[in-house]
Amino acid sequence: MALTNNKSKRNANIELLRIISMIMVTMLHALDKGGLLVNIVDNPGVNTWVAWGLEALSISAVNIFMLISGYFLIDSKFKLSRFFELIGQTIFYTLGAFIVCYALGINKGETDVYWMLNYILPIHMKVFWFITSYVVLYALLPIISEGVHRITQKQLGTMLIILLVYECAFKSFLPFRMYTDEHGYSFIWYLIVFLVGAYLKLYGFKILNTPAKGLLLYFVSCLFILAEHFTIGYIIKNFGHLEELAGLAYEYNNFFVLTAALGIFAAFIHFKDMKEAPGKVVCFLSPMALGVYLFQENQTLRYRWQPWFKLQGSLQSPLYVLLGKVLLAVICMYLIGTAVDYLRILLFNGIKKAASKKS
Repeated sequence: MALTNNKSKRNANIELLRIISMIMVTMLHALDKGGLLVNIVDNPGVNTWVAWGLEALSISAVNIFMLISGYFLIDSKFKLSRFFELIGQTIFYTLGAFIVCYALGINKGETDVYWMLNYILPIHMKVFWFITSYVVLYALLPIISEGVHRITQKQLGTMLIILLVYECAFKSFLPFRMYTDEHGYSFIWYLIVFLVGAYLKLYGFKILNTPAKGLLLYFVSCLFILAEHFTIGYIIKNFGHLEELAGLAYEYNNFFVLTAALGIFAAFIHFKDMKEAPGKVVCFLSPMALGVYLFQENQTLRYRWQPWFKLQGSLQSPLYVLLGKVLLAVICMYLIGTAVDYLRILLFNGIKKAASKKS
């Protein structure tokens, strides 16, 4: 039996995409920090192409998260409790991971006052660039939401075109690096993609109006990402030009990375409504997705978990071994991160209840 509430049905699909995007983020961290992304032109083996192919399939994850944020938050009200909970959740993972690992003798690195600011003030120290941008955007939500709802569709669309040309089109198609380009690791890019998600929520999908069209755009975009990366690498190796564009194809504000996110987002929006039982499971798991990111990417564990699964050197192994190690690492880190964040939620809920009883 399908879920009876239309909003719940639609949300279940997007919540599933939220989980998938976090699995994609985990894949990115496994491949990059696991040393599996070697030069594709100098090492044109099957394993190298597979690794970069997995990277292409996953690189749109952050943009997907941004689209989901815009799609849902544009009609939401700012909550001070949620604002402080987000900050508390971030500190839980930075300071908590440091304390646990230090007690176990895993982390015996720098502990001076300035370095400790990374653990107690992670938002200001930009330990997680994504979270820093998200917190600032959430604080501005009342202004952003009011502005988006007051202007016309044409005005919002025109503004987005201007911003996308400025931040995305120029860097994607001109044969040199723009001075203002921060590769998508900036608040302005988060805001732009957030507004794209808001636009889609308010005015819908005119072209990407079926799951098939969305998935086609996603997979074609991934192919273009892989092809662009190889082409730039080939030009660098054989002609000595475009060195500054070596990583352009896999940057968040690359045109094809954005279209890949738009494609898979549109597909999940238009998928058939999820059944009640799996929908409940998805909606139960999705609130822990952000915790998975914070767990695996905090400063204490950021480069430590890849060796657990012996990812380094896997490119020299048979393809099935490479895929097995990568998939095992991704699945295990997602499950461990989900379990840890579930415990965090129970802890935070217990603190809230205790505080409400005292008041």
